[in-house]
Amino acid sequence: MKIHRFLTCALLCCLAIILAACNLRTPAQTVEVVDRTKPPFEPPNRTQTEAVFQTATSQVMATQVQSTAQSEATLSVQATATAEAVAALATTTAAARNAEILTYAYYDPFDSNAFNWRDGKEDNTFWQGTIAIQDGVYAWQVDAVDESFLTWAYFDPDKNLVDFDIALQVKRVAGTPQQACYGLLFRINPDGFGTGAYVLTVCDNGYYKLLYANNESGWEVIEDWTGSNAIQQDDWNLLEIQARGADFAILINHQPVTTFTDSRLSGGMVAVLIDMYAREPALFEFDFFALQPR
Repeated sequence: MKIHRFLTCALLCCLAIILAACNLRTPAQTVEVVDRTKPPFEPPNRTQTEAVFQTATSQVMATQVQSTAQSEATLSVQATATAEAVAALATTTAAARNAEILTYAYYDPFDSNAFNWRDGKEDNTFWQGTIAIQDGVYAWQVDAVDESFLTWAYFDPDKNLVDFDIALQVKRVAGTPQQACYGLLFRINPDGFGTGAYVLTVCDNGYYKLLYANNESGWEVIEDWTGSNAIQQDDWNLLEIQARGADFAILINHQPVTTFTDSRLSGGMVAVLIDMYAREPALFEFDFFALQPR
């Protein structure tokens, strides 16, 4: 009898240790975000670069009005040729970048769950739905929302990245553009999100935001909601983050949108995320994820 009780206790202890270890390996992947500012509803203003271009165009037009018809025609031809050259260069650059992304050490087109992404049914205090890799995409179906939330899925193979390039192609299929957003977590402290992480959230009504988050300071704004015409609505958006030491660059659809410097987190995990600001259904699809340690 004593031996039986001893073996029973031993088995229970082993089970408790295994469960604790599982919890350590799979830290919480959802947080409430009701205390954060919501994305703007109005369309974004033109970026500074676009404003400068618009001013320069206005000045050219003012000069053009005072010119002869022949010089107006010449300017028009030159402007057309310049626009075509810029478009061709942009296309060539995008093609070269896409080809480079395909060579990254990790490239996941989501044909299968080879990298052990989070999946399955979700039914918790924040939301209900399904996460699944199917038909060549990583689909996040949000059926119901109880509280505004941010939730994510870790990329497991490399858990302590320092310098890296990340590329993620993602699309909001259903949901309101300014209420159903997506993005990336990076340099997540290996002890979990609550001990530090950088957050990039993109809403395809044309805004992005950068945050630093931990349990002590809450949500700290690195760059507040900023409009960019690089973001495409109702279409695929390619998000890229380049990290070199304390310096970071953010690109959207191959266009540099911002840089920042922050030394609080020198290395950590990365994750894809969805960011819900409304109690409404939504659907997100991730087309591919790519990572190159540097």
